[in-house]
Amino acid sequence: MIDKIILDSISNAVVTVPGVVSFANFAAKTEAEIKTEDISKAVELTTADNTDRVKVHIVLINGVNIRDVVNEVQIRVKYELEKVSQFVRNYIVDVAVDDLIVV
Repeated sequence: MIDKIILDSISNAVVTVPGVVSFANFAAKTEAEIKTEDISKAVELTTADNTDRVKVHIVLINGVNIRDVVNEVQIRVKYELEKVSQFVRNYIVDVAVDDLIVV
């Protein structure tokens, strides 16, 4: 179970990035299950020593510059998580684009 403070920090960082439609359920078995509002289904966390590796699964709008959006998500999530931990923990942030939605 991932700490609610960590999930809230990730959620607040990601929802402000232009081009992100929603979080993606990494355990989805069908296309209909991919989009989720439940961030706990979209974040994977592994811990080693004083470094945490976070993988955030998202859905993007088709036509955005994927590299720019993913980079922005990485920067914002890393900063927010390090700020919450008062910069005593290091975070590696991976972003997985699980789907593209045509708007």
